[in-house]
Amino acid sequence: MTPQPAESALRRGAGPKIPRQARTAHGRRFGTTAELYDAVRPGYPAAATDAVLTGAADRPLDVCDLGAGTGLLSRDLTRDDRVGELIAVDPDEQLLDRNPAQVRVGAAEAIPLPDGSVDLVTAAQAWHWFDPQAAGAEIARVLRSGGRLAILNNQLDVRLPWVLRLARIMHAGDVYRPGWQPHLGPGFTTEPTQEHLFTTMVTVDTVVKLAATRSYWLRSNERTRTRVEANIRDYLAHEVGFDTTGAFELPYLCLVSISHLPTDQ
Repeated sequence: MTPQPAESALRRGAGPKIPRQARTAHGRRFGTTAELYDAVRPGYPAAATDAVLTGAADRPLDVCDLGAGTGLLSRDLTRDDRVGELIAVDPDEQLLDRNPAQVRVGAAEAIPLPDGSVDLVTAAQAWHWFDPQAAGAEIARVLRSGGRLAILNNQLDVRLPWVLRLARIMHAGDVYRPGWQPHLGPGFTTEPTQEHLFTTMVTVDTVVKLAATRSYWLRSNERTRTRVEANIRDYLAHEVGFDTTGAFELPYLCLVSISHLPTDQ
């Protein structure tokens, strides 16, 4: 494990490149497409969730799933014997309505939990919406001694040229940054970032629906959405050559960053 580097030396994670206030507003729009988001966004590979829970204490862990949304990660955590109490936190009540865990409305910068109340905080597909300094301080507050933060990010595997082009057409914002680490402030140490490859079966229609869950689409007008959809369909059918009536594998990469607080002596 390595100490946190200076902020100037960090490589920023992929995410919407918009001002903080606007980013917060956009990050709370996903409830308007909660059912679609739940249907087409991929879950997390078993190897990734296992990495998050491996090395756990000899008792079930109390976990806060932060920015939990509809519960793509929460579902896996509720089914794992290594997890005891699970509380899902998100500012969007419409998303939480679909989350199977115990839920609380709240933000990463103001977590509605007592000091030292959980062993593990997870943030799946959510860190880029947070203020890292404020969120880091709040996470440190709610974690017990020796507690951990696990950040999981699914992204299209843009190392593949055809996937990179698709991501750009979708305005997905996915950029491959090997070794990315969050800036959490003092007290945390962070393990080397893990990469877990997986694929999901999709159709051209599924890819269009996937684009419709992205922040670019949600803040665009109908004319822009129509253009993006047409570009996706044309690219996959004519340039990549997929059968527009069949299914194909869409490659993904899950990045997992695990950070630790020290254990009190």
